Amino acid sequence: MKFTWKALGTAVVCLALFGCGDSSNSGVVSDSYVFPAGKATLAFSAVSTAQLPAAISAIDFTIALPQGMDVTTSGGAAQIESASVTPGAALAGTNLAFGSYSASTGKAHLSMVTTNDTYRRGEFLRLSCNVAANTSITLGALKALNDPVTLKKATGYDQATQSTVIFTDKVKVTLTKAQ
Repeated sequence: MKFTWKALGTAVVCLALFGCGDSSNSGVVSDSYVFPAGKATLAFSAVSTAQLPAAISAIDFTIALPQGMDVTTSGGAAQIESASVTPGAALAGTNLAFGSYSASTGKAHLSMVTTNDTYRRGEFLRLSCNVAANTSITLGALKALNDPVTLKKATGYDQATQSTVIFTDKVKVTLTKAQ
């Protein structure tokens, strides 16, 4: 009889714990996610593909936006408005994020510069986009359009040699929906 009560008690505790947890799947957004009409924020992260001899200080890259997704520019010029392109969550210190957008090609040229002397990976830039009504743009389709993200240049500053180091072949840029 004691065994039955222990087994029953264990089963109740297991069932109670089964209901606990994070239903957001640890903040990971599925590729099947459909961007709703209105504002959508993309997050860009750097991942080193080799050991870096210094911290990353600048990243310059290009992405393509699908039909129905664009960014707001300043006064009709190609310059993306400053509120739409911001430094990412992994950066500390003084940071600068900026970019330009060509509506005719659907491409955004984005750049990040930081004084952070420890940045080697993580989210470095966010881009606020406009999603048109009656579109069905998925995160997976956006990633496929930018597979891989076109990295123009990644650099760092080596304090020991007091020189710029090129990391373009050692850094990969990934994109996802910002949380």
